[in-house]
Amino acid sequence: MASLVTEFNAYLDRDNANPTSDAVGYRQHGVWLNQDELIALISELRAAIAPRLTNPATPDRTRYLLSPILFPSEDPTTDTD
Repeated sequence: MASLVTEFNAYLDRDNANPTSDAVGYRQHGVWLNQDELIALISELRAAIAPRLTNPATPDRTRYLLSPILFPSEDPTTDTD
């Protein structure tokens, strides 16, 4: 987490930082998933991201950091009835 905060602060410290035009974003979504759905979601995210990891640096490209963080936010509820 410290690295993520450090990288973001370094971006904000730039003279030309413009979060709006740079499409800077932070999203947090709470989703309820069973184990199979979780595995499918991870696979789908990898499928969307992986092809772009091999894009070479070119004059018309800007390097972006994408930092997905996935963790359970609470213990699953157990129904003992």
